[in-house]
Amino acid sequence: MEKHVIQEELKNCPGIVYYPGSNKLEMIGRSIPENPELIFRRLDNWITQHFEKSGELDVNFQLEYINSGSSKYLYEILKRLTALGSSGKRIRMKWRYEEDDEAMLELGEHYRDTAGIPLDIEMVV
Repeated sequence: MEKHVIQEELKNCPGIVYYPGSNKLEMIGRSIPENPELIFRRLDNWITQHFEKSGELDVNFQLEYINSGSSKYLYEILKRLTALGSSGKRIRMKWRYEEDDEAMLELGEHYRDTAGIPLDIEMVV
C-alpha cells in the first residue's frame, strides 16, 4: 500500500502518514516533542494542500501519550478539520485508544464532548 510520510514516528514524535489509495491520514505513537508547533505546523500545511485537491479525508488518531503542548496544537488541528467538515468537506475522524488506556479515552471524550469535535471513539483490543 502506497504511503506518504508527513512525519516519521520517533521516540518523542508521532508518526503522521497519508495513504492515498484509501484517502486516510493516521497519527500514531507518542507526542512529547520539545517543539510541537513544528510537527503540527507541518500537518496543518499538509491539510491545506490536501484540501486544495480533494474534498474528503478520513483521519485516525491513535496516540499512546500526548503532553499538554502537543494537546493544544492537536486541538487546533481538530477544530480546523471540524470547520472544514462544516464547510462541506467530507471528513471522518476516529480516535482510537488501547483497551486499558483511560487517559487517552478521556482525552478523546473531552475533545468530542466538551469541544464539540465530531470524533468516533474506538477501543483497540
